[in-house]
Amino acid sequence: MKRKALAVALAPDMRTLQQEALREMNTGAMTGAVLLSYFDLGTTVAVGFTYLQIGTPSSIRGANTTFGMLIGSLALQAIMNWATGQGVVAAVVTLFGGKPVFDAYHVIYDKPVGGGQNPVAVLSMTRAYEVCFDALPQAVMQAIILVQLADDERDYLLWGSIIFSALSVSYLVAMAEVDIDTASNYRRAFDQIHGYMPDSPSARRAVVGGILLCISGFMLAKMAALSVLFVGSSSSPVAASWLLVEFVMLTALRAGSEGTFRFQIAGADTFLGSLIIDIVLYVLSIGAPFFLLRFPGYLGPSIYLLWCLYQLAVNPIMIAVGLQLDGRKEQVDIELSEGLLLLAVAVAAFMALVGFAVSIAFMNHGCRKTFLGRLSFRQYLAELWESRTWAPIGKGLDASRADLISFSRFYWPPNDKVKAWLEPNWDGWVAAPPQWFTSSFVQQIAAGAPPEVLPIAVLQDLAEKHSGKGVGQEESSTRQLSIGASTRQPSSRQFATTSRKELVQMEEKRRANRAFTHAKQLGIWAAALVFSYVDLGTTVVVGREYLSMGTAQGRHAAHMTFGMLGVSLGIQTMATHWTGQGTLASLATMTGGKMLLDTFHIMTGRNPAGDVTSGTALVGTRFMLVVLDSLPQSAAQMFLVAGLDDANPSALMLCSIVGCVLSIAFLVATTELDIDLSKHYRTNLGTVHGYYVENSATMQGLVLVGTVFFVMGYLGAKLISLAILTHANFYVAVGWCSVEALGLLAMRYFAEGTWRHHIKGLSGVVPSLMVHVVVYMGMLATPFPFLRFPGWAGPSVWASCIAYSLAINPVMAYVGFTLGADRIIAVKLATVQILLVLATAISVTGMAMMGLAMEPSRRHTFYKHFSMRSLLDELWDTRELTHMVDGSCTAGTDASRADLITLTSDYWVSIDRLRTWLTKWDEWEIEQPSWFTDPDIDFQARVVNHVPEEALPPTVLRKILSESQVLSRTSAKILSESQVLSRTSAAEREYGTELDTATLVLMVKELRQELKARKQKRRRKMAMAATKAYALAIAISYTDLLGDVAVSLSLYQGKTTRNESYVVIGITVFSQVIQAIASFACGHGLVATFVALAGLKPLLNEYNALSDRPLTRGTAIDHDNAKTETRLMLVLFQSLPQGFYQCLVLLQMVGRDETPTWVQWASVVGAAISVGFVVADTDRGVDTSARRRLDAPSVHGYIPDKTHHALLVSLGTILFVGGMTSSKWVAIATLATTSATAAGSWLVVECAVLLVLRYAVEGSWRFLLHGPDAAVPSVLIHLGLYLGSIAAPFPLLRFPGYLGPSLYCASACYQTIASPLMLLMAFRLDGDGRLPQTELWAVLGGTTGLVLLGANLMGCYMVPEYRKTFYKHKSLKTLIQWMWTERETCAFGEGPDGSRADVVDFAAWTWPPSDQVRAWLEEGWANWEKEEPDWFTDEWKARLRHPRVPREALPPALKRTFDAGEVAK
Repeated sequence: MKRKALAVALAPDMRTLQQEALREMNTGAMTGAVLLSYFDLGTTVAVGFTYLQIGTPSSIRGANTTFGMLIGSLALQAIMNWATGQGVVAAVVTLFGGKPVFDAYHVIYDKPVGGGQNPVAVLSMTRAYEVCFDALPQAVMQAIILVQLADDERDYLLWGSIIFSALSVSYLVAMAEVDIDTASNYRRAFDQIHGYMPDSPSARRAVVGGILLCISGFMLAKMAALSVLFVGSSSSPVAASWLLVEFVMLTALRAGSEGTFRFQIAGADTFLGSLIIDIVLYVLSIGAPFFLLRFPGYLGPSIYLLWCLYQLAVNPIMIAVGLQLDGRKEQVDIELSEGLLLLAVAVAAFMALVGFAVSIAFMNHGCRKTFLGRLSFRQYLAELWESRTWAPIGKGLDASRADLISFSRFYWPPNDKVKAWLEPNWDGWVAAPPQWFTSSFVQQIAAGAPPEVLPIAVLQDLAEKHSGKGVGQEESSTRQLSIGASTRQPSSRQFATTSRKELVQMEEKRRANRAFTHAKQLGIWAAALVFSYVDLGTTVVVGREYLSMGTAQGRHAAHMTFGMLGVSLGIQTMATHWTGQGTLASLATMTGGKMLLDTFHIMTGRNPAGDVTSGTALVGTRFMLVVLDSLPQSAAQMFLVAGLDDANPSALMLCSIVGCVLSIAFLVATTELDIDLSKHYRTNLGTVHGYYVENSATMQGLVLVGTVFFVMGYLGAKLISLAILTHANFYVAVGWCSVEALGLLAMRYFAEGTWRHHIKGLSGVVPSLMVHVVVYMGMLATPFPFLRFPGWAGPSVWASCIAYSLAINPVMAYVGFTLGADRIIAVKLATVQILLVLATAISVTGMAMMGLAMEPSRRHTFYKHFSMRSLLDELWDTRELTHMVDGSCTAGTDASRADLITLTSDYWVSIDRLRTWLTKWDEWEIEQPSWFTDPDIDFQARVVNHVPEEALPPTVLRKILSESQVLSRTSAKILSESQVLSRTSAAEREYGTELDTATLVLMVKELRQELKARKQKRRRKMAMAATKAYALAIAISYTDLLGDVAVSLSLYQGKTTRNESYVVIGITVFSQVIQAIASFACGHGLVATFVALAGLKPLLNEYNALSDRPLTRGTAIDHDNAKTETRLMLVLFQSLPQGFYQCLVLLQMVGRDETPTWVQWASVVGAAISVGFVVADTDRGVDTSARRRLDAPSVHGYIPDKTHHALLVSLGTILFVGGMTSSKWVAIATLATTSATAAGSWLVVECAVLLVLRYAVEGSWRFLLHGPDAAVPSVLIHLGLYLGSIAAPFPLLRFPGYLGPSLYCASACYQTIASPLMLLMAFRLDGDGRLPQTELWAVLGGTTGLVLLGANLMGCYMVPEYRKTFYKHKSLKTLIQWMWTERETCAFGEGPDGSRADVVDFAAWTWPPSDQVRAWLEEGWANWEKEEPDWFTDEWKARLRHPRVPREALPPALKRTFDAGEVAK
């Protein structure tokens, strides 16, 4: 009994020791793999530079190829990592080459990657990608270059790089094999294959060594053979043909063995996905044949060994063929002898065979057969189907089979076995769902299983869901299939009496229709994608052709072409981000890949980030491409080409214009097809949409082709006439278009009764005008048929504009020629008129095709007047079914009307109709229908804020008045939601039934007028504050930054200071990079990271702090902290280093009798003022922060409330910090000029002494916050504190835990005294007497005077009670103890529990004694789990589980809970 009790007591500690041991073992292995990866990467870069240094054309090409392949490899790996669901962070880290470290970190600390993926599996994928996309291609490329170099051009680095690539690849392969084969889940899932690694450490090392030797030899032999074959057949396709034949042969062997070439993983078993994976398997099999490739479904045991032996045997033949082909050339390229090459291949092959033999000899004997014999994946799954009982979710045979079903349907057991398993068990699973019987399992069965094996309950449910569905409609996803589909409830089923045979036929027919629709849509998407990228590519090529003309006119045309392209991508990127599609979509847009991304989302059924669906995103992307890219580019190129001479316009330029026009027409047509066939638009707006004939592919094709002809002719005619008029007189063309735009605005106003847009969020003045500009541009050149929709242009206005535009084109051309266009362009008026007639005829023909092939009942929607108000009135009475945002359909007029009032209130029905409908409000509050509470519709807020008072029911009127009363009573205090609700209920009772409706209406009207006036006043105040903040941010961002750039340019122009200019710009770039890294590490997001790289982080911070819709995620506190952190980094990493270095350069120039420019002096002075201003403004913001004053009132609060006193304190801070900064720059730069060693030693000693003093004061050198209290962050933060103390002493540094009051005061006094001492030492070391001593003493005296003046101003005008916080000793533990025992209120909440929970946010070394913490946790934990206070989050609880938290600070029960959680994890 005692032994058992002792074992139970020691179990948590033993588990901790085991976890630490496992972590140490993983750390060693991971560190080795990471070092090898980066060493390989470094040698690749070094080899590229070596090729550049050789200087021959072939070596330069080799260098460019090396770097290009490296960049392409990183990009491809990033795409693969994102596509496999590892997330945006993993993809971005991959682009910078940091994925191995990223994955190693997750493995060591056992953290899932992305959406919860196994870190070991992710690391294995990363290694496979490295091998396939980087190491193997780079090694082959370097071998190709190496065999062509002469003996005197080869050096050890080139040989070493290739050999080390082989070692690196083999080590990666060996580590991946160890990780996979020893993983318990793999061994239990596929025990017949995995488990060859022996338990004996010595035997396992032998197996790993054998793998290293085998893969290294195999790879070196194949590199030699491939390099000779590629070089020898450089002028013929022999090498490519050889590889293609081998690939086809391997694919055929796999298909013959498995019965299909499709991949085994569901989702990756598509034709394209399987083909890509087949390519990856082939590349790995010829260069680095993982033992894992013997797994059935990859190569399989029957192919793996024979294929590897074939590859070793064929290498000498490849060398012989390559040498034979090379000998036929006039000049031989291969410099190595045949004997040497064959010897190298033989030695490498021998290494591979020996390594394989060693691995076979020492592996577990039972697994040797997995390298021989025949076992297909389909056979293996059939065996596991009958025998395996293990499963990742659940236990038993059924759970195992559910897991096996998750593989590709091409490998499932025979249909009769699957049917025999599903049919009799389905109803039982529905009645009592097992753990594995999830919605995803049901979806997989319903979507992947052949119809004949589906349970009859699923067939009935599918038939019911898809009944009456046409081919052209959007698919009703099988993900809506109910888990409760069971034959035990047949009464509610429409198909309960339908036979199984009929149900199977119905499902087969539905799937065939879906496949046809998908194939048709896929073809359209592919064509649109090709058109858009051909258009983009021709634009770039044409721009380069303009440049190649070599004339000023050509350069101007090229700059305009590329400039428009850049502006277009920038605007599209901003629109993508503002619509909430996420960072990845924004980055894809920036690089021109948005169409590809949206098409990928459509094809895979995924949605982008945010609320935007994939279909909506694709439509928006196409529209932006047309309006912002293709249309302006085609117009500009038509204008540019028309202005060139006869000999200059090339066929490519003309083809580019035609291609733009055709691309625009096709994008318009396909966008219309998607919109009109959309279930959302046909259900909600069937009065207008539905002109495509639903069940006829022929008629749909005719309408599509007609739309292409219509838009192509219309656009071509408009481009011709507009280009001629613009060439004749630009101002006349602008005036003409402006008059047309105003005329269209007037027509829209008369048609609708208002010019504001009907979509909420776009009904403001500026958005409505911007929308009108877009509508006009569309009607000018690309009249999307959806623009006929009421609220955009409307049917009558759309038809009128079409007729007017086609008729006015000849007039525009005639006016252009009248104004002198014939003197600028070479084309005659008669030719132009013929082209216009031809284009108009094409457009009219397209309109005729559309009219004849469209649905006859919808033809009137293209010309008959129908306003938005009329449409809403009709829908208000007639629409009974509404397609909601989430894809579901809701029946009833109430849901329909709730959806309609999401539009702009200018278009709503009359007040009487609204009032009549809203009388049901009390019923809705009781019934709570989904549309009434849906946050996407936001129905209640729309009614409360926008419905006229006369239409509101009394309940809503009282609600508005009561909420306004509660808010006015609590304006000075933030309440929780429950408090607001309780007070609202009390306030509602004050407005009882004694007040009639008319009185309530009058009160609400007055209240709304008052709130509107307050809102306008607040907006004006916010505008003034924003103007000030933005001006400050711009000054901070650019004044100092532009000064540094100007200094760099000034130094670059000097003969002796060019190197210094590189250092100045290098410091600037380094500062931006450090800020970007810090922004990413602090969780500010990718947007903030990239903005920091551009030097715009202060501007972004101000926008986030002031805007209601910040560009990055986080609370107001987060944005305030980000602003403070950014300013600290600006001071520490940009202003201080730049000021010091520029002072150093000034002294060096004076010593050489050179005259510094005024830009250099201005930059140094500006940097000092910038540092002082940033410190003063930042510290004022910190000290006046309500949150900080609430958290630490004994430290924060020295800024007085009186405005002029506060300004004087800020002025004193500026003088104090600016003077200290300037004096330290002068002193340190002077000493560094005479002796860099002396200056460096002085600073190192000071930094070390400060660390010792901090330790003496606080009892620890670690940082005070949880997380950064680790060793490395604490050292880095101490370095920052030291830099701040010597040059920019933020008053914030007096906070206990940073420097503390006593150290802050002592440091400021010491630094003031130390500056003259440093100057004296510098003069003593200045043997040549080149330093201007008088001037330096004068500068130092002046800056010291500023320090003293600033300190006096601060001391005189700050709040007197806080003067002691600048000098009186107070340790952090003293402050923490006060927070623990006395503080009652803080940002975490009210009461001692909130204050103590805030203390846990600090590092564990700052906490009160462990017994106090343990008693508090033990007493309150049970209550907190019941009440769940705001601070009691998973993140807060995780801090208690941190390794640096003392175990004795946790109650025993809590320790057991945490230990049990670790075991479960």
